[in-house]
Amino acid sequence: MLTLDGTQLPLKSLRISIRQQLAGQDMSGQTSSTDSAETGSKGKVLTVSGVIPFSNPKVLTDIFAMADTKNNGARHIFRISNRTAEALKIRQVKFQGSIRADEQTNLRQWNVTFDLVEHLSVPERKEQRQPEKPAAQQKAQGATTQKPPTQPAQDDVPPDTEPEATGVLAFLKKVDDSLA
Repeated sequence: MLTLDGTQLPLKSLRISIRQQLAGQDMSGQTSSTDSAETGSKGKVLTVSGVIPFSNPKVLTDIFAMADTKNNGARHIFRISNRTAEALKIRQVKFQGSIRADEQTNLRQWNVTFDLVEHLSVPERKEQRQPEKPAAQQKAQGATTQKPPTQPAQDDVPPDTEPEATGVLAFLKKVDDSLA
C-alpha cells in the first residue's frame, strides 16, 4: 500500500522501484585513469507503477491532482508511508518528472506510472548539520616579476592619493610647484 499525506492510493499490482544517483566527477582529463572526485549523494527517486480499473476513475483524478498541488509556488511535499520507503528511511517526497496513465482497453484499466523524489534525504540532513567550511584562499602560481626601482610600488598606495615623490622626482615637483 502507498499512502501520501494520509491519503491511500489503492493501486492494484503496485510496484515501487528506487534509484539513487551517486554523483562523481571524472578527474582523469585526457588520460585513461579512473580517478574521480566524490561530489555527494543525491536523493533517492521512487518510481511508482500500478493499475487503476476504469470503474474507479476518482483514484486517477486524485493522483493527478496531488501531482499538481503547490505551496507558495513550489511542489507540495508529501509524507509517505510505504514498506519500501520505510526500509530506506524516506519520510518525505514530492512529485517530479512526468506522470503517465496509459489506457489498456482490452483489460479495462489504466496503467499509471510516476516518480516521487525524496525531500530532505539522510545525506542532505547530515550535510546541513556540518559546520560551514571557510573558503580556501587561492594563490597565483608561477614566477613573480619585480617592479623597476625608479617607480614607487602602486599596490601600497590607497586610491585617489599620490605616491610620495623621492629623489629627482621630489626636486622636479618642487620646481614645478614654484613655477605655477
